[in-house]
Amino acid sequence: MKDIFQHQTAVDARDLARYLTALAEAVENGRLPVAESGRVFSLSPRGLIDLDFKVRRKNGRARVRLELSWAEEGLDLPLLTPAREEA
Repeated sequence: MKDIFQHQTAVDARDLARYLTALAEAVENGRLPVAESGRVFSLSPRGLIDLDFKVRRKNGRARVRLELSWAEEGLDLPLLTPAREEA
């Protein structure tokens, strides 16, 4: 089953730091709840977490991409996902 939650907004540096702090605390506590339009996802990051961090600068714009992935409890999945190439 595939569930998708996506949120996009413009924030200042202080608000971004608050988002990242909340994300870090949720990962540390092992419970990451997100909600949108009455739908609630509750993720449980546990064990080893695959971290993919990429920084890019192009045409006067900078981009940082952070992706976390893990096998959900009870599933025997490989840890690392294959690296993806971005243009």
